[in-house]
Amino acid sequence: MTPEERYRFDIQGYLVRRSVLSPGDIEALNIAVEVLGVPEPGTDIMSQRFGNHLATARRFRDLIDHDGIFDIILECCGHTARLDHAYGIIMRPGTTGLTLHGGGKPFDPAQYYTVDGGNIRTGLVAVQWALVDHPAGRGGFLCVPGSHKASFPTPSRVAAEMAVEIPMQAGDVVIFTEALTHGTAGWQGPRQRRTLLYKYSPGNSAWSHEVWPSDLVESCTPRQRLLLQPPSVGNHRPVQ
Repeated sequence: MTPEERYRFDIQGYLVRRSVLSPGDIEALNIAVEVLGVPEPGTDIMSQRFGNHLATARRFRDLIDHDGIFDIILECCGHTARLDHAYGIIMRPGTTGLTLHGGGKPFDPAQYYTVDGGNIRTGLVAVQWALVDHPAGRGGFLCVPGSHKASFPTPSRVAAEMAVEIPMQAGDVVIFTEALTHGTAGWQGPRQRRTLLYKYSPGNSAWSHEVWPSDLVESCTPRQRLLLQPPSVGNHRPVQ
């Protein structure tokens, strides 16, 4: 991260990098999503999510260690960073998203956030890729900026008043610590909302029970395979 990005991430708990994906990348990823044949999303959260997609297209795997986010993952999770889990979200216009959650209060070792000697240390770090435009006021990623540093649990009413939507364009990426109180605002865009989420942990921890299948691991590049290592303390090979 640049000094400016590091300051923003530390103060706000999230960072947006603009136009990380090219128009060609965006088109290819949207085609890859369509090829999956995901059922039409409903109103409940789980109907809006899909998984088990990484092995189906190289374009999905390319995002695991994309140069647009790789430096942030290593800075926040260390050189034994690992991909903890990944999924996609499709929302149809007029549907609600996930309510505000997270914040790591009371303390949750999977979501912690601290700065030690000028180095950022985190638990789970989320990377959300926008495959369509998220105009201001239309919904999408929602958070309470700075809440990752709060000393107290988040009162729901106050959080709702303080939460802000983060506008994004297709090709933008938002990186945030799971210690941030965050959620998804109801979607009012002109077309389906499509995003891809990749969540990373330090090498000695895990949030999910994800076990990556062998066919996926075999289809990955050497660096991606290092990011798919299971959580461990000893013998965890560093990511190069």
